Amino acid sequence: MSSQTSRPPVPDTEHLKRNTIGAFGLTFMVVAVAAPLTAMASNLSLSLGFGVGAGTVGLLVVVALALTVFASAFVTLARYVTNAGAYYAFIGFGLGRVVGSGAAFVATTAYNMAAAGMAAATGYFLGLTIESMFGFDAPWYLYAAVVLVLTAWFGRRGVEVAKHLITVVSILQFVMLLVLAVAVAVQRPEGWSFDVFSPGAMLDGNVALTLAFCVLSFVGFEATAIYGEEARAARKSIKIATYASIALLVGVFVVATWSLVAAFDDVKAVAAEDPGALVFATADIYLGSWSGNLLSVLVTVSFFAASVAFHNMAARYHFALGRADLLPSVLASVHPRWGTPSVAGAVQTGISVVVLAPFVVAGADPIVNLFPMVSGVTSISLTALMLGCCVSILVAARLGKLPRANVWAVLVAPIVSGLCLLVVLGVIIANYSDVTGSTKLIVLLMPLLPIAAAVYGAARQNHIGNRNELSVLD
Repeated sequence: MSSQTSRPPVPDTEHLKRNTIGAFGLTFMVVAVAAPLTAMASNLSLSLGFGVGAGTVGLLVVVALALTVFASAFVTLARYVTNAGAYYAFIGFGLGRVVGSGAAFVATTAYNMAAAGMAAATGYFLGLTIESMFGFDAPWYLYAAVVLVLTAWFGRRGVEVAKHLITVVSILQFVMLLVLAVAVAVQRPEGWSFDVFSPGAMLDGNVALTLAFCVLSFVGFEATAIYGEEARAARKSIKIATYASIALLVGVFVVATWSLVAAFDDVKAVAAEDPGALVFATADIYLGSWSGNLLSVLVTVSFFAASVAFHNMAARYHFALGRADLLPSVLASVHPRWGTPSVAGAVQTGISVVVLAPFVVAGADPIVNLFPMVSGVTSISLTALMLGCCVSILVAARLGKLPRANVWAVLVAPIVSGLCLLVVLGVIIANYSDVTGSTKLIVLLMPLLPIAAAVYGAARQNHIGNRNELSVLD
């Protein structure tokens, strides 16, 4: 008689753990990247002070409509291509592996920079919060070190754990902004005016700056496709989460920004004095002094959620590029228990340490010195990648890879949104010092980093040839 010895199942070492996140979780992964409360205290407050002022509310709607059009092209690509490096696969689908690989290294650079920046910001604001509440003072980098350890842990455990943290943090931000809006509505109802949607208001001031900051508040929804390999019913979940995240964010941003406008006779003047303090000042007036510490805590956890989200996105790009032999193949290792890109995540944490180390040694303020670099690189990189997706879908349709019958999704949507994104990219480049808030030479030269990354990625793919196919959904 022959006997068989039972063996434990062999873990899937080529793919991330399946069916770990659905449309609901994907939606909040996008929200975490957007970090609504911090966006209100930074991008949108800057727009209120130095952009078009009250007209920011109207331009938010315009930008959201343009991004909804882009989403039609985005979800169409997601039906045919899935990869942990989403823009990498999306752009490569129509424009070829060489261009796709160049795009992948741009995204990898941007997400690694953002992950380091968010970890530093979390440490910085955690230090301020603890000092304010308990009087204990410690350097920001000690807190940032703790943040990096926690972020690495959440990344190692995977989206099954991270999605719960991110969802709770996101909902807390929504509740706080909604409570503030209700307080303003009750105490100053006359401040709410539909004039914020008039062409005169939307064109009164630095339109270019406002457009750039509005787009920056939404550009995180690649997260829906990045988790495509791990999502339940991937095509459906990505589609629902993409549209839901845009709708949710535009609703929150419009109501919250409108409430700031309604809170003051001249919000532009108030915001221009100190944009970073606008949300705190409004809460102090309409909610009371008790809200200050709560807002500090929420801003801190908002940055932490964004840190986890960017860490996960960067790690998945490392994983995808390792699997494609564009980076060392060890990065494609999957944790045998958690099914996560554990080696890729550890490398991402190491990159964050390397990025932050010079600022620690120099005793530099991470918000004043690091954040301008991060905002510049991410704004240019992610806008260019979205534009690349639009071009890719047009080329893919022309090559017969996509059904031409859906004229809206494969022709009209990518052309319209592509032109809008091209304008926004030009606006960001033309107003780069305003977007970054810095005129330092090193900040102005930072766009060379993603350009160099793109050149390297394309050259690397050209060197290894056509051995690797992009992962295509059945």
